[in-house]
Amino acid sequence: MDLYKILQLIKRHLFLLIIIPFIMAVLVFLFTRNRPKAYSSETKVYTGIAGGYNLESTERRMMDYAATNVKFDDLIQTINSNRNKSRTAIRLLVQHLILEAPVKQYISRDNYYAIHRIVPKHIHNLVYKNGKMGAERELEEEILKNQQEIAALEKKIAQKQGRFNNRNFQKPFDDSQFTSHVVRPGESFQSIANMYDISEGELLSKNNLNNRNIRIGDTLIIRKDIKTRFVYHTVKENETLFAIANYYNVSITDLRRINKLYSDKVTPGLTLIIRDLTGNPGNLISDNMSAKNKDLYLSETSLSLLDQLTPVEFSKDPIVPEGIKKSDFEATFDNFLAEYNSSDTNFVYQYLHYPNKYYGIGQIGNNLQVNRINNSDHVRVRYQADDPGICQQTLKILTREFIHNYQSIHLKQTDDVVAELQKRVDDAYARLVAAEDKLLAFNVDNNIINYYEQSKYTAEKYEELELLYQNEQVKYASARGSLDLLETKLMGRDSIYVKSDLIEKKMQDLTRVKGLIIINELDVENNPHMGNRLTEMRLEADRLMDEMKAQVDQLYLYQYSSEGIPIKELLTEYLNNNIAMRVAGESLKVLRSRRKDFTRKYQVFAPLGAQLKRIEREISVLEREYLQNFNALEQAKLKRQNNLLSSKIKVVDEPEFPLQANPSKTKLLIIAAAAIGFLIVAFVILMLEFFDTTVKNPDAVEKQTKLKLAGAYPILEPGIDNSYIRNRLIELILQNIKMYINHSSVYTSEKPYLILVFSTQIGVGKTLIATELINKLRSWGEKVLYLNYSTEDTEEDTDADALDNTIHYKIDHRFVEIKHINELLASNYLREDNYKYDYIFLEIPALIYNSYPLELMNSVDVALMVTKAQSQWRRADITALEIMQEVSREKPMVVLNQTELYALEDIVNDIPEKKHRSLRRKVKKIVTYPFKLKLRVRVD
Repeated sequence: MDLYKILQLIKRHLFLLIIIPFIMAVLVFLFTRNRPKAYSSETKVYTGIAGGYNLESTERRMMDYAATNVKFDDLIQTINSNRNKSRTAIRLLVQHLILEAPVKQYISRDNYYAIHRIVPKHIHNLVYKNGKMGAERELEEEILKNQQEIAALEKKIAQKQGRFNNRNFQKPFDDSQFTSHVVRPGESFQSIANMYDISEGELLSKNNLNNRNIRIGDTLIIRKDIKTRFVYHTVKENETLFAIANYYNVSITDLRRINKLYSDKVTPGLTLIIRDLTGNPGNLISDNMSAKNKDLYLSETSLSLLDQLTPVEFSKDPIVPEGIKKSDFEATFDNFLAEYNSSDTNFVYQYLHYPNKYYGIGQIGNNLQVNRINNSDHVRVRYQADDPGICQQTLKILTREFIHNYQSIHLKQTDDVVAELQKRVDDAYARLVAAEDKLLAFNVDNNIINYYEQSKYTAEKYEELELLYQNEQVKYASARGSLDLLETKLMGRDSIYVKSDLIEKKMQDLTRVKGLIIINELDVENNPHMGNRLTEMRLEADRLMDEMKAQVDQLYLYQYSSEGIPIKELLTEYLNNNIAMRVAGESLKVLRSRRKDFTRKYQVFAPLGAQLKRIEREISVLEREYLQNFNALEQAKLKRQNNLLSSKIKVVDEPEFPLQANPSKTKLLIIAAAAIGFLIVAFVILMLEFFDTTVKNPDAVEKQTKLKLAGAYPILEPGIDNSYIRNRLIELILQNIKMYINHSSVYTSEKPYLILVFSTQIGVGKTLIATELINKLRSWGEKVLYLNYSTEDTEEDTDADALDNTIHYKIDHRFVEIKHINELLASNYLREDNYKYDYIFLEIPALIYNSYPLELMNSVDVALMVTKAQSQWRRADITALEIMQEVSREKPMVVLNQTELYALEDIVNDIPEKKHRSLRRKVKKIVTYPFKLKLRVRVD
């Protein structure tokens, strides 16, 4: 389909393309003209995720964009979480139910009374006011009411008994002592009572109230003995609101409310209205001061002192409304949250999950928009509602909730990790201490100070003992041999010297001392005090040795032995060897005992090494485990502190109270509806045109039938001059017929030319086409015979003058066997084999529903198949046409009947257009247009 055909298609359906978008635009206008106004408020939050300072910022690190995006996604998902939205909805519901009267900064009047009507009584009873729930407040009010009734009854009784007079029964209050107070936005029953320093009971009694429910605009009677007057103050340079309120002895809240201030900032020159309850502000201004002198100017000294005081924190339109205790608000929220979590059938749960536009979780999510501002650390949160107060407060509550939720999630993760690691560290430390205590007990039980040093020292001492033992053995053997030799030489009288008792005793003492010296020399390293004792023993040994020598010298009787050796030398040598042998023998005894001790010590000390190694290995493993857990604990604590610093989300721009509604989108919606309507209609038209399988135009009929187009015939509609187009189209068909006979026919044709008019379907207009062709030929002077079929009940034409008109032949059981055209005519119609006729038009029934003479088809000169432009070309039509072509000697041509005028532009020019069409006809065409469309997809 080229552009020209698309434009033609649009042109044909231009009326539809205009009226449908127009209707859609009108409908959108009607449905959106009364839409409620939408207000929006937004806040900007600084996250510090990407560029914020934390403990890791002191280290050089690369920016992980993927991790940063994940953190921002986590933050946005936290904001959009159902938990965050549900807690926001509950706080918003609590805020509206706890208000004593509608305040536009929180909720409009209509919405306020609507929510109070919807919420049932048992939910209202969950609201805390003045520290008490609904049931407790009702009980107090009932008691107060009963007290008032009792007082009234007592008064009536006293009056009846005549005991009532102004002296013994006075009215509790005098009307002349009272003035009125008009309730303002944000004021509660309690705040008014506190403002005038009277009890709530007095206020209830004087105003004949049964409860504390008051509305904005209500008038309350207040005791007049509190002198209330108003003074004016012009703000000077360097003055603060706190200093002014303190000077006049009034509260900042009252000062802001009277002057409609939303912050603590005041500009010089601003005139403030001050409610003077004391009659003397600051005890410095007298009543007779003129209004001019009542402008207060604070000195620099006073200002410096006042500036050091901490001003009262102020929040514009706080979440907890003014006059409501924060404890009451939080207690009410806890009650509603517990009710919400108790089941899924309670009112709070169902109300939050129903699609209501203020408190519904789904609606809050639909009206909420969260996005990161470019690549910065800021996140924009925007909310929209048709109530400006609800819009601002919902965004405020939502912001506070998601900040708390986000921080708790991150801190909870690290807290759990820290707690788990702390538990592991404590457990590892306990097991390490137990193992160390086990090692200490093991060392105490086995007298171990340093096992490895002790074992090394023992081995060294054992080697020294073995060496000393071997040396003493050598000494003993050597002394023994020398002694035996000397005894041989000193036989006889010489032995008298050696057998002296005194010398023997000295020798035994010397041997004993020498043995002690050997023992003490082995223990001198273990006992540092043994050194002095060892020196004394050595001196004792030297003394005994000298005494022995003296005794020996006295026994000398002879100078020489029998061998001629001097006796003194032999005795000295004998004495030395005897002493050496005795000392060596004594030393060997001691060393043998020491060897046994070392052997026993080795038997006990050697297995201790394996046990000690096992205990030390256990301690080493536990120590490593403890250090690893301790290091992990320190890292987790550092991470927790880092998360604490990095999760410090701060609100940069607080949500503002929207004063103006959002621009209306009605115009945009109307334009969009018209555009969408136009596109839908255009799309439907194009799709129907693309998938349309009807033979609606000459190109389509040639493509589907695969036959040459002989011509087309238009739809004849009123309001159009059809004479020209009809005449021209018929002439083109006859031109193609004659051209085919004279030039395209395979066989040579002679008059009369037999023209076959047939169709595959019924009701396609064969007779109309044949009649038009015959009339045109006759107007040209041609002799034409028209043979049309009839049923058996139709009477034959008997008039002889009917030869130039239509002749009906019968369709009976012999029709299929006809071989020549003459068999269809009666004898009175035959004229010299019909050569007098120039053309014979033969119309046969529809091929699909009737049989036809096969042999007669072989004598047809031109076959015209007539089809209607609205017809579907089906498989049955194709089969019937193929059979027809097999039995026919000439290939048929196709004539397209009831063709739209626009489809004839490829055949003829100057297609006439309709000059006028009534509105009724246009509407009828639009209504019936869908029923005329036929969509059929053929799958070959």
